This record gives sequence, C-alpha cells and structure tokens, in this order.
Amino acid sequence: MRDAVKRSWKIRRRIILSTLTFCAAGVGYLLGWGGDTRLNETLANGLLLLAGSTIGSYVFGAAWDDMNADKHVSRDGLE
Repeated sequence: MRDAVKRSWKIRRRIILSTLTFCAAGVGYLLGWGGDTRLNETLANGLLLLAGSTIGSYVFGAAWDDMNADKHVSRDGLE
C-alpha cells in the first residue's frame, strides 16, 4: 500500500514542478521581452498567483496527507 502512496506523490510532484516551471518561464518572458502593457501586467499577476496557490496547495495537501496517514497507522495498530 505504501508504494501506491509514493507513486501518487511522485506524479503530484511532477505536476507541481511543471506548473511552477511554466509560471517562471511566463514571468521571465514577460520581464525580458514583454511590453509595458496592462495585458502583460495582468498575465504576470495571474502567473504569480498561480505559482503561489500551487505552492500553498502542495504544502497544505502534504500536511493533510500526513495527518490522514498518521490516523490510519494508529488506527490499524501498525505503530
């Protein structure tokens, strides 16, 4: 059962890193080559909010998953 959990987090980590890489590339492009327009400002804000919410969700999800795993371990008596 523990292998299924590890695979699940491996996939999650890959998705998170892909999202953060996309955000960094988008903001980097806008900083280097984007014009000083209202649209580019909105795009940069959206990318930064996406990155922040992704990190927050990842941390919260990991804490929630650890809490649930601890409940199942103590309930099954596998400590």
